[in-house]
Formats: sequence, structure tokens, C-alpha cells
Amino acid sequence: MFDFQIKYLNAILCVALMVTLAACQPAEKKIKIGYVQITQDPVLDAAKAGVFRALADSGFINGQNIKVLDNNAQGDLSMINMILQSLLSQNVDMIITNSTPCMTAAAQTVRNIPVVFTVAFSPEQVGLKTTPGNLNGVYDPLNVEEFVDLMMECIPDLKRIGIPYNNAEPNAEYSAKVLSKEFSERGITLVTASVTSSNDILQAGQYLVGQQIDAMVVSADNTVYLGLPVLAKLASGQKIPLFVTEPLQAEKGACIGYGANFDQWGYQAGLKAVEILKERSSSGNRIEPVTGYDLIINRKACAEQGLLVPETVKGRATRIIN
Repeated sequence: MFDFQIKYLNAILCVALMVTLAACQPAEKKIKIGYVQITQDPVLDAAKAGVFRALADSGFINGQNIKVLDNNAQGDLSMINMILQSLLSQNVDMIITNSTPCMTAAAQTVRNIPVVFTVAFSPEQVGLKTTPGNLNGVYDPLNVEEFVDLMMECIPDLKRIGIPYNNAEPNAEYSAKVLSKEFSERGITLVTASVTSSNDILQAGQYLVGQQIDAMVVSADNTVYLGLPVLAKLASGQKIPLFVTEPLQAEKGACIGYGANFDQWGYQAGLKAVEILKERSSSGNRIEPVTGYDLIINRKACAEQGLLVPETVKGRATRIIN
């Protein structure tokens, strides 16, 4: 009986010692990830969700082994650099950007830690002279040929297009340029209207309507997408179809959206972040095009904007809403 008590006490002491030693071990340091997004928008939020779902699926979970410092510039381009400098001062291990302005700013200012971007054009597309070795991510090749083919399938006698855009956004500037070239090659006249904030959208739209356009396009423009419902209402009142290159924006009143699937875009970029975190390396320059595309048709908007969608287009739709 006495021997049993001694063994029992020894076992308790061993367990207590193991618990004490474990408690004395330093906790594993969480990886700090800085996140910056240009504005609050359901489309960008879909990409954000995709990024962090990819991280979580691979074992990198916020609050457990990673700490996410979440930032949003609220549409103010001047805030982006301030946010990036703040993240660097907090010694983050990685920065993830959402939108072309955020990617561009990070490519120009962040050098010693990896940057992963989503929902952006590539550095070459927006005119950056060099691509930093620490820059990784997923870009939109902007398949303008397919987009214009779709428009002409819906409006065979398409002659004049109106595009409102913010030329302070490199993504909007690039998109307007490549679309202009594509329209020109097909004998279609492009009319543009400049906006500097969402407050300018109605006036820009009214100007374009006065130019006898056959359709309007919004492409890769965070400023205009922010006020898209205003433009959609104008388009409906004037019976002018509104097309967008971000499919989910059709939910805001555009008749047809064709382009990248934003959830998949974010997930694809998140897997880039996973690769880097597992390798503990800032190099790699892993940049590739987005692979998932959607075609979303807003039935109500089509009716209100006077667009009769061919059955061939409906048959290719990823989703038909309203």
C-alpha cells in the first residue's frame, strides 16, 4: 500500500513538473499580416474573404497562429501610403493588398517583406518600370476582346460607347486605354467622362447620355463602382444598357457583368501567401493571371435599360439575378 502511494505521488509530481515546464516555454510568436483595401465594397470584400479562407484552409488562422492588422483606406488614395508606413512600423511579416492602387503603392514602398496582391492589374499593365522581387499575387489580364464580343453579341449595331472613369486610379486609366484601343479597332467610337469622386458620377453619366451613346461601360474603377447604383438608375431612365467588367457589380444595377470571379481571385492570391509563409521567404515573384471568370446577368436591369439578351448569352451565364 505504501509503495502504491509513493508511485502515485511520483506520478503526480511528474505531471506537475511537465505542466510547469510547458508553461515556462515561450508561446509561439504569431505571424503578423498587414492587410490594406482601397474601399469598403461587397466585391472587394468577396476577394478578401477568399484570401483569408485560403489561409485558414492551410492552417493559418487569425487569432491562433497569425494576427491580421486589417486596414481600409475608405476610398482615399492618399491614405494608402500612410497605412503602409504604419504597418511597416508595426513590423508585420507580410502585407496583403486588395486593389490596384494598394498594390502599386506597396510595390513602390515595401522592400524587405513579402507583398501579396489581389484584385489588381499587374505591375507591367499599370506602367511600373520594375517589378520588385518581393511582390507576389494574382492579376486580371482584362480580356477586352471577349468583353467587347459579348457587348456586340447583345447589341449588334453598337456604334458609340460611354465610359466614366477616374484617371487618378491607375487601374481605371489602364482599363480605359485598352478598351479604347479595342473599340477603335472595331470602328466603335468611345466617349469618356472624368470623375474624381463618387459625387461626380451623376454629372458624368448625364454628359455621356447627351452624347447619344448606345451603351455605358464601367471597368476596373473603384470610384465609379462606389456610386454605381446612381449610374444604373440613370441608365434605366434613359434605356441605355450598362455593362461592367466586375461581375458582382451587376447586383448594383448593371445589366451584364463579365470578368473575374472575385472570391476565387482572392482564394488564388491567398494560396500565394500560404506558399510564402510556409517557405518563410520574401522572394519568389509569384505573379500569375486569375483563372476563374463569371458572367452575371441582371434580368431586371436588362428590362429597365432596354437590353434584349440573346439566348446564346443567357446559356453561358454563371448566374442570372432578379
